[in-house]
Amino acid sequence: MSSSKAKKHKQRHSQDAIRFDGLKRKLAQGPFRNREVALGPIDDLKMSDVLLDFIAPYRSAVNATDAYHRLLTLAILAWNASFLSAKEQGEMVERVVDGGLPSESEELRSGLKQIVYEMIERKRTHFSEYRRNILDYELTDTGAEYRLAVASTAEEME
Repeated sequence: MSSSKAKKHKQRHSQDAIRFDGLKRKLAQGPFRNREVALGPIDDLKMSDVLLDFIAPYRSAVNATDAYHRLLTLAILAWNASFLSAKEQGEMVERVVDGGLPSESEELRSGLKQIVYEMIERKRTHFSEYRRNILDYELTDTGAEYRLAVASTAEEME
């Protein structure tokens, strides 16, 4: 490895450590503090890479950091809802989407629910082999690109 590549690799590793430290602090204070959480790869699988692949069809609509956060929030909602029964999925989507938007935004809520259900189907058809819940994420805008760190359950869902 050339010295410039080694330097970039070391910088990236340092940035990853900082992002994971932030996620660790958030998770230690939240409802998952007593669960085994994966903040890095398990068996060479990085959930951040899986999540980026999962949202790939929707990324062209993202033009700002706020929009990226909204996309990730919807994707994680869909991802985690995919492990539930159809009835529980509906209840979860209704609760999250309806609870997060003003009541006068019926058209917007309806559109977001449709996207979430599309994502649930995408998870089921293209990502069914991945069985870990996504608990949280950290998105960093480096100016040149976005970096994503993901915390997931260490154990797989049944």
